[in-house]
This record gives sequence, structure tokens and C-alpha cells, in this order.
Amino acid sequence: MRNITKDELKSKLAKKIKELREDRGWTQEELALKLNFKDKQAINRYEIQGANPTSYNLILLCKAFEINLNDLFDFLDD
Repeated sequence: MRNITKDELKSKLAKKIKELREDRGWTQEELALKLNFKDKQAINRYEIQGANPTSYNLILLCKAFEINLNDLFDFLDD
């Protein structure tokens, strides 16, 4: 794994979450519902604003996408 800045990690994770969601044909609202979030704002913050999900929310994202954490962070090997 190469060194990565905090901003680069946030940007790449945001793109990965959006890519996974779009690959499944889900809207931000649909993903939010799968995570039991009250609205799509958290998903918007993850994808657009580069907000960092909590470790618990990362696990929820992986469960929703049916992937593991390694798959979610596969961009770290680039």
C-alpha cells in the first residue's frame, strides 16, 4: 500500500461509494434507506463533500453493497 493523503483518501472513497451505488442502479435515497438513515444527506456528504463515514457506517455500506472492507478500499493498492 502506498502513502495517501487524507484529502486523497476522502476523494477516492467518495468516488468509490458513488461508483458502487450507481453500479447497482440505486439513488442516494435508496442507499440511505438500506442503511436506515433518515434521508439521503449523509450519502450526499459521503459522495459529494468527501465526508468520512464512521467505522460503523463503513460496515453498513459494505453490507449494503455485499462487499468487504478490502473491496471498499481497493483503490489503496493503485
